[in-house]
Amino acid sequence: MNGTRLHYERSGAGDPLVLVHGSWVDGSVWDAVLATLARSFNVVSYDRRGHGRSSCPAGQGSIEDDVEDLAALIEQLDLTPGYVAGASLGGSIALRLAAARPELVRSAAVHEPPLFGLLEAADWPELAELRARLAAVATRLEAGDLEGGARLYFDRVAATDGGWGALDPGQRRALITNAPTYLDQCRDPEALDIDLGTLDAFDGHVLVTHGNVRPPFFKRIVDLLVAVMPGASAEPLPGTAHDPQVTHPDSYARAVEGLARVELR
Repeated sequence: MNGTRLHYERSGAGDPLVLVHGSWVDGSVWDAVLATLARSFNVVSYDRRGHGRSSCPAGQGSIEDDVEDLAALIEQLDLTPGYVAGASLGGSIALRLAAARPELVRSAAVHEPPLFGLLEAADWPELAELRARLAAVATRLEAGDLEGGARLYFDRVAATDGGWGALDPGQRRALITNAPTYLDQCRDPEALDIDLGTLDAFDGHVLVTHGNVRPPFFKRIVDLLVAVMPGASAEPLPGTAHDPQVTHPDSYARAVEGLARVELR
């Protein structure tokens, strides 16, 4: 796509649904929900550029590159208009695509897009601490300490159960391999922000989900998005954090399946 080779996999039948993963990981992060979603959709999961089995072009990458890749994937696989579901930065990519190319997106589901730039004027001590931790991760990656940066991220930022120590060797190798692309994200001034004024260009349904096992600023980001998107609605996923497709696959799959049910009303 646009000179980038994207690895993708398809399963199921029905209307197309494209899954967009977040930072560090690859398309395998959707494995726990694929079988369920494939009962309702023709599911396409892919590795974003610089992740997994997709190629990693030379030079600084950007979130706009990811948006262009997603648009090209939808067009070349004849998925227009398709449902799109994105988690974390994948949610930000899905929102940007809906705003820039609304004809490609039928409905979207986004989970906790990390649009911290929307909260710059707010006094959130938790957000300041998170930004400090992200900066520390970037500093280690800049110094070439890819494993140290990845370890710090999964111990202090993602705060997954057991942190870095609970990951198997294969998972650790994959995260270290993807670390340079995360560093590109750190260097991209647009990665953690969005122009809210562009989002009203999309009037289709957008489901914005959030967990309750995270600092409250994710809920504030959700509220800001829903306020400006005419077809948007918010839905909490109780007991979840930033990766419900992994920790609570049944709850997450039901929420995404709801995209089609809303259109039937």
